Amino acid sequence: MGFPIYFLALFAILIILVATIIVYFQVYKRHINKALGATEGKRTSMVPPNTVVAIVMTIIVLLIAILISYFAGYVNAYKDYEEDIWVMSHSDIQTFYAEVKEVGENSILVEGISLNDENYRGEFQYEVWGEVSIYRQDAVIRLSDLSEGDLISITLLTDRTGITNIFKIQLLSEKK
Repeated sequence: MGFPIYFLALFAILIILVATIIVYFQVYKRHINKALGATEGKRTSMVPPNTVVAIVMTIIVLLIAILISYFAGYVNAYKDYEEDIWVMSHSDIQTFYAEVKEVGENSILVEGISLNDENYRGEFQYEVWGEVSIYRQDAVIRLSDLSEGDLISITLLTDRTGITNIFKIQLLSEKK
């Protein structure tokens, strides 16, 4: 894990604030020196720092700080999102066993067998599209090669949005 970007943003904000204060006081000091030099030895009262300038500079520094914080947070959050999007947990991939009840052109109706977890018993219908791999041992087969009574394993993949789709179907044994 690298150096947190928030520390860099905080450091940049502090540098901007210090630089703004130094510049403001240098300008104020030069203004005072001009005023004292123009009076030719007469004593004049010192003019207090301009409050409007101080308020405007404070607002500018705060706006810069907000922008830096926003972009630093956005970059950090997007980086974390990009890293986490490809990380899968054990619960994202589930496999269960089923008996084929009906095969359509792009769908399959199956009934989970009693060896499965409770969630995968009963009838399920799935849409099967081109990106779903269907295998008999190591050979790729088509959906139409499955028939009623075949025992299959279905591997489901849940993505980060919570949508579950079929990843793979494996033909375990054909009906006898």
